Amino acid sequence: MIADGAEAHALEQHLQQQLRALPQAPSRAQKLCVALSGGADSTALLVAASHVVGAGNVRALHADHALQSQSADWVAHCQRLCDHLGVELLVAKLQLPKGNVEAAARAARYDFFAARLRIDETLLLGHHSQDQLETVFMRLVQGRSLLPMRAHGRLGKGAFLRPLLALSQQQLLDYLSAREISWIEDPSNCDQTLTRNFLRHQIMPLLLQRWPLLGQAVQRVTEWQQGQNALLHELLKDQGNEVSIAELPQAEASRRAWLRVFLELRGHFEVTDRALEEFNRQSQQGDTAQLKLAPAGALMGWRDTIYYEPDISVYAQALQSTPARLRHGEVSEFAGRRWTLAAADPSSADGFYSPGTLCLSTRRKGLSMLWRGRHADPKDVLRELGVPPWRRDSLPLVLWQDEIVAVSTLAVSERFRDHPGIAANKGSFFRLVIAD
Repeated sequence: MIADGAEAHALEQHLQQQLRALPQAPSRAQKLCVALSGGADSTALLVAASHVVGAGNVRALHADHALQSQSADWVAHCQRLCDHLGVELLVAKLQLPKGNVEAAARAARYDFFAARLRIDETLLLGHHSQDQLETVFMRLVQGRSLLPMRAHGRLGKGAFLRPLLALSQQQLLDYLSAREISWIEDPSNCDQTLTRNFLRHQIMPLLLQRWPLLGQAVQRVTEWQQGQNALLHELLKDQGNEVSIAELPQAEASRRAWLRVFLELRGHFEVTDRALEEFNRQSQQGDTAQLKLAPAGALMGWRDTIYYEPDISVYAQALQSTPARLRHGEVSEFAGRRWTLAAADPSSADGFYSPGTLCLSTRRKGLSMLWRGRHADPKDVLRELGVPPWRRDSLPLVLWQDEIVAVSTLAVSERFRDHPGIAANKGSFFRLVIAD
C-alpha cells in the first residue's frame, strides 16, 4: 500500500486536467455523473470525482443487469459507498432482450445513462488504458476499424468523458488502496466465453510478455487513424442533410468511410460496415435506398441524392394531424410545425388569393389542383418538384372548402393566381409561411 499523499492524489490531478480540457472548461460547480458498477475502475473514478468537484456536484448511476445472483449485494455495496462519500445514487434494474447478452447489456446500460443525464451533466466512464487496448483488438478480430473508444462526445441531453484512458488499472488500484476504499469483483470477468475476457486472460498476457511496449505501439496506430478520422470530420462538418451522390467518392471503401463520418457528425456511431455496404448497393442498383438509424432516424436515397432524416416517423405522424384553420397573423400548429399566413404581393410566385376561410390538411382523396395548365394530383406536383416520396403525403395542403389552394410552401394552384375575379372582392392575397 502506498502512502496517502501526492501519489494518492495523482489520479485526482489527472481528472482535473481532463475536465479542464473539455470544450467548455468546467468550474468547480460543474455537475458530473459517474457510471458506477462497483468495480475498481468506476469506484476509483467516483471517489476522485467527489474530491475534485465536491460530492454535492456528483451523482452515481448504477445499472443492475440482474445477470448475477449477487446483483442485489452489488447495489447495496454501491449504496454504502455513495453514503460514505455523500453522493446521490440512482439505480435502474434493466430488462435485457434475448440475443447477445454482452451487447444487449451494453445497449441497455447506455440507454439508461442517456435517459438520466441532464443538460448540464457530463457522464464519466471508468475505462482505462488496458480497456482501450482490448477494444482495439476486439475491433480487429471483428473486422472493424482500429479506431479506439471515443474519449468524449454527446450522450442524451448531456455529454460523456472517458478521463482515465491514459492510466493503467494498477494506478487505479493503488489510488483505492491509498484512500482505503474497497470494491467488488464481478465473477463474469473470468468468463472466457466472452470475447473481451478471452483476450484479457489468454491473449493479451502473451502479447505483452513478448512485446511489453505493445500498448504504446497500438496507441500510435490508433492516433494515426484518429487523425485521419478527425480530418474527414473537419472536411464534412458543414455538409448539409441533402447531398448529391455525385459528390461522394467513387471507390466503395472511400464511399463507406464518407458515409460513416457523415452519420457520426449527426450522432450515429454504431452503424455497421455491412449496413453501409447494403445502402451503397441499393443506391447503385435502384432509384431508392434506405438505412434505418436508431432511435428514429434514417439515411434515404432517392434518384441521385441522399437525405438524412433525423426522425423519419414525423411523416407518418403528420398524416394523423387534425386539420387546422389558417388566419392571417395567427400561428397554427399542424404536423409538428407552426404555420401562418403572411401578406403577399400579387406578383409573388408563392402568393395566392383567399376567397374565404382556409385550412391546413393532409387529405388527398378526390382533390386536385390547376398546375401547369392541367388538373394534377398533389403527389404528381410534388414529384415534378423533386420532393422525395416519403415526404409527399405528409406535406400539408392549403384548402378552401374542397379545393387545393397551395401545396405547402412549394406550389400554388393557378386557379387562385390567374383568376382573381373569384376572390378579388372577398379576400386578400397571402402566402404560407413556416413560423418556427
